[in-house]
Amino acid sequence: MIFISHENINYKKASSYYIVGSLFNKGFSFLTVPIFTRILSTSDYGIVTTYNSWVSILAMVMGFAIYMGIRAAFIDYKDQMNNFMSVTTTFTLMSGAVICLFVGGGILLLKINVNITMIFLCLIHSLSSALIQNYSMYLMMQFRYKLRTALMILPSLLSVIISVVAILTVVKSELYMGRIVPTAMINVACGLLILATVYNKSHMLFNKTYLKYALSISMPLVLHGIALNILSQSDRTMITILADSSQTGIYSLIYNFSMIATVITTSLDGVWVPWFTERLKGREIKEINVIAEDYINLMTYAMIGVILCGPEVVKLLASNKYWEGITIIPPIVLANYIIFAYTLYVNIEHYHKKTPYITVNTLIAAATNLILNFIFIPKYGYVAAAYTTLISYLLAFALHARYAKELEKNVYPLKNFVVPFLHIAGAVIMFYVTIDITILRWGILIIYIGAMVFKERKRITYYFPSIKVRFHKH
Repeated sequence: MIFISHENINYKKASSYYIVGSLFNKGFSFLTVPIFTRILSTSDYGIVTTYNSWVSILAMVMGFAIYMGIRAAFIDYKDQMNNFMSVTTTFTLMSGAVICLFVGGGILLLKINVNITMIFLCLIHSLSSALIQNYSMYLMMQFRYKLRTALMILPSLLSVIISVVAILTVVKSELYMGRIVPTAMINVACGLLILATVYNKSHMLFNKTYLKYALSISMPLVLHGIALNILSQSDRTMITILADSSQTGIYSLIYNFSMIATVITTSLDGVWVPWFTERLKGREIKEINVIAEDYINLMTYAMIGVILCGPEVVKLLASNKYWEGITIIPPIVLANYIIFAYTLYVNIEHYHKKTPYITVNTLIAAATNLILNFIFIPKYGYVAAAYTTLISYLLAFALHARYAKELEKNVYPLKNFVVPFLHIAGAVIMFYVTIDITILRWGILIIYIGAMVFKERKRITYYFPSIKVRFHKH
């Protein structure tokens, strides 16, 4: 989709790097799922995913979502970004330190009975994640895709390798710590390297203008970020509390599997955002819509592939104690598709700096998710969480699309989603009808993909001219 830029080959190169980086990052982590689901109990696996949920939420709070201020600064302070990064990094360190002292002091004063080691790891891991997120945005907006790709790959690779070794050879009890400790330490090391890099380029620690600008953009998005994490992560915490951590482990496995198709979105988003920003700034609406339609179709095909091949992949990845979760693959995959769809409209809101509206819409969806979870998880367990998540994301899509249309009436026509939604609905029906008929379901998938490749053949050769050349040679 983004390869359309003829004037700058970096779009294509960046897309390629991000796809490779995301595939390796997500793919490598995903391919290790069979290892972790077998060397950890469902309870241990559930605790690890709950811990990761808290890291995501705390990273947003500590960082004040200031990475979005960094993104906006590339429009207004493009030639001053080293100083801007230094100032925002200092602010992130200070806010993280205050939160760490507050949490630690509260635990000591109130004598709360918690795992102190895990709390400490969670706090420093969260602060490091905030620093990594800030620097990743800085690299993305500069199209420094090689370094950003390395930042995507290396922490994940090292943490997985060290975790497996630790669990198998060192940790004898509380096996979940064998996954948590190495991951936290690797992220802390990356955070320290980023600090050294940022402060090597600029020693400016404070600038009122920069900080005011960044916070004016990011502050409204703190609640938005928390709400997003509630939407994507709270299910696991609430399943652990309202049901049990074993159910959390099953739900997390299916959720992680269902996110595989979003590797494409994650990888291309790093190029899509600056590309979209430049095109919208130049009022190239027609070009945006043409490429967006291809983007939507690509994600539709990927999601359908995940749905129809899901049961067998899950059986390969995990032991039979996880297989009961196969039935929730469709709603979770569809929820991830809705995330992709509404993010397109959120980008419009970001462009117009309407961050308070982004926050309000996301908070409404998150509150809906929490309420539905409290009502239905005690009765239906992790199955309820899958459907409440889908309902909440559909609400988020409706709210963001409605407001984005007020800002840019002609960008991303809603009709572009009608046929893709019908395709996915058909795939869901086929999934449940053929859930125990592997050959038929895979046959349907192969026929569908073949038909779509034929249908999109002109677009494929448009984006990848070398394919057309090779075809004619044969």
